[in-house]
Amino acid sequence: MTFVPEPELYSFMLRGYHLFSECLPSAWIGDINHIIDEMNVSGFDQFRYPNVKMEPMYDSDGKLTQIVVRNILEANTIFRNLLDLDFVLPWIVTLLNRSPRLTENYGYFRNANRPVGYHSVRNGSQTQNLNHQGLPQLEMVKVMIPLMDQNSETGTLSLITGSHLLSLKPPFDLNDLGVLPELRTLEVKAGQPVIFSENLYHAGYPGTNMKQQRRTLFFSYEPSHHADWFVSLSDEFIEGCTQRQKKLLHRPGHWQENWKQELKAATRLK
Repeated sequence: MTFVPEPELYSFMLRGYHLFSECLPSAWIGDINHIIDEMNVSGFDQFRYPNVKMEPMYDSDGKLTQIVVRNILEANTIFRNLLDLDFVLPWIVTLLNRSPRLTENYGYFRNANRPVGYHSVRNGSQTQNLNHQGLPQLEMVKVMIPLMDQNSETGTLSLITGSHLLSLKPPFDLNDLGVLPELRTLEVKAGQPVIFSENLYHAGYPGTNMKQQRRTLFFSYEPSHHADWFVSLSDEFIEGCTQRQKKLLHRPGHWQENWKQELKAATRLK
């Protein structure tokens, strides 16, 4: 069963991604950026945020170039609103075509350009962008939420469209932007989500005129039996979530749940 418009779903299956027309409320984005401002002021102090995992990278002079903040959902309760957005959830359920669970959540904050490296998540050499009885059945989708306007000047998400359909290893240098075919550099507004297949070759496009920290959130969803990446959410965090959110946060296992009522309600709220 699909819960998204068929023309848009067909385009996703060809391209490997969908850019939503909806944006998050500007007040949400402002509040989230305020939290990240505080993280910056604290030097991303691990002790101040004990339930997240900080992964900083520095240049040769010891200057912070980027940091990945894993389990960012636990940094502040405001992030909780993002894990089951009404207009995104139908896509997650439709594309996985099995009971989904959130397996990864992190913030990616970049202060300077780094070398590109296009990559994808695959099972061996085979793509897992499967069709099952005429419906999509992906193994992993990721939702990106930019916290600022992003484009080729600021740096942004870029994708090799259609690459999720091939098991062939790309006969190109994946670090050479000048030779990559079908490369799309996305232009997105603050709070405008993108959902894409992790089988798609993707990377952060380096900003040609980067003047401020580039801030992006990522949420990965997989079928229910898939384990978490790197770190898991605490029982205390899960206990504070809504019933709908808890359905996305079950511990890994082979289980099936009916999302029909939740998705009908989500559609009415759009």
